Amino acid sequence: MAVLSDAQREAGWTVVKLEEAVDKIIDHRGRTPKKLGGDWSTSGHRVISALNIKKGVIDQNYHHMIDDRMYEQWMPVKFSIGDVIVTSEAPMGEIARVRNAEEATWAAGQRIFVLKPKKNLVHSRYMYYAFLSTKVQAGLHSRSSGTTVVGIKQKELKEVEIPLPPLEEQERIAGILGSLDDKIEANTRLIQTLDSLGEAVTRKYLKSVQETQKLNDIAHIVMGQSPKGETLNTEGSGVLFFQGKKDFGFRYPAPRTYTTAATRMAEPLDILFSVRAPIGALNRSVEACCVGRGLAAIRSSCGQENTLFYTLKTNPNLWEKFEGEGTIFSAINKKGLSELDIPFSETAISNGVEDFLTSVEQEIFSLEQENLQLAATRDALIKRLIG
Repeated sequence: MAVLSDAQREAGWTVVKLEEAVDKIIDHRGRTPKKLGGDWSTSGHRVISALNIKKGVIDQNYHHMIDDRMYEQWMPVKFSIGDVIVTSEAPMGEIARVRNAEEATWAAGQRIFVLKPKKNLVHSRYMYYAFLSTKVQAGLHSRSSGTTVVGIKQKELKEVEIPLPPLEEQERIAGILGSLDDKIEANTRLIQTLDSLGEAVTRKYLKSVQETQKLNDIAHIVMGQSPKGETLNTEGSGVLFFQGKKDFGFRYPAPRTYTTAATRMAEPLDILFSVRAPIGALNRSVEACCVGRGLAAIRSSCGQENTLFYTLKTNPNLWEKFEGEGTIFSAINKKGLSELDIPFSETAISNGVEDFLTSVEQEIFSLEQENLQLAATRDALIKRLIG
């Protein structure tokens, strides 16, 4: 139950159930193109799922697509700017909001709820921050179910209580917290621009590279191995553990899980390569960490850490032949990874490509660290302003 402080009650705050605060909840549990008589497309409208909701935003890197015809069937009620997205499971309780006109053209996939706040009662950005608060997160978890996979059903979600100040106060709180998120978004756009610049420089450089080398000849490869479940924790005991692509952010994985019995380790700034569907998703390690069986750690052995990262990033065709291998989903083993033919030349160092890409990555790292600090400040203010 969302409990108000004496100061909040005196200021006119109330507590309402979610179903009283929204006009509609969109829930596409179990929806697939085949059930609607179609299939995925290679272009059109992005379909986002729980995997795309990370750190308060929608991660655009990994998604399915549907065409215009399927979109009209899939989304009879469209996204609107300001809609709040809540993941229902795997993981439960991650929050994002539809921020702009482009995102409003996307489609809601599985394991997410889309909340449309009542405009005369709830400021949409305030609702977003309320769902990030300790009070509402506690309400979500108290109404969840499941042991292996924890989730919440729409019936229970409607009963979650929301602390609600007068609309003017909601706007004030949203403005304070929003200024921090606006800076995070500006940094994120710059990060994406720098990333695109790194890709463009790499593509231009690789046009002059005629030779290839086996990945095993130019890099050290550590295939991940998951530690026993009883050694895992979220309290920070031991070393960071990343299982697979679900832990990935834009450039660096999100620290959530730790292990007290590390098996296979990645070193700082190693390339983290997803070896199970989807093959080839990439991140970088910030610090030494344990990697699970969904990942491999790749470390350049010839002083071209960043050139190698961008070479892999811009050449997903290198592992196309492994798509569809495996009994259940696509996978690549150490032999297949070791024998990938990588465009390679020692000139990346002499002609300054490696130095340039290093400067790009250093700037991205700096901006990512600033975003972490801004997010920590925002979260502290959410606790102070909402609870």
